[in-house]
This record gives sequence, structure tokens and C-alpha cells, in this order.
Amino acid sequence: MGRFEGEVGTFYADDCVKGRPVKTRFLWLDTHTASPRWEQAMSADGGESWETNWTMDFKRAEAGAGAGEFVVASGTGAA
Repeated sequence: MGRFEGEVGTFYADDCVKGRPVKTRFLWLDTHTASPRWEQAMSADGGESWETNWTMDFKRAEAGAGAGEFVVASGTGAA
């Protein structure tokens, strides 16, 4: 669940990691630019603190690749 407010999208989900309930947060940042960023973070304390464990930076696809499409420019993740 979530929504965009201004140019930031914030979405939340409940998940389970190794049998423990966690909250997951997904952020869309810099959506007004040619290189938006997506982040995933998890919280084991009900959302009091967040640990970002995955990011992706996008860039607009070159002409001919599809108008308005994005490609992953870089990303990092932790298992």
C-alpha cells in the first residue's frame, strides 16, 4: 500500500524473513528526472528504523528503445 506525494512514491508491505515478521518500504525518488531511483528497506521494529538493502538507479532508454521507458543503470542488493 502507498502512494505518490509530490515526486516521491512511498509504498509499504508486511513480509517475513527467517520466520520473523518485518515491514518493507519501497521508495521511488527523483521521479521528475531522467534518472529516478528505487529503494527497498526493511524494518524489524515495526517501522521505527529502516535498513536499506536494495537500490536501483534508472536512466531513460535511448531513442528507439521505447518512448518513456527506463533501463536499470545500476543497482545494489543484499541477500
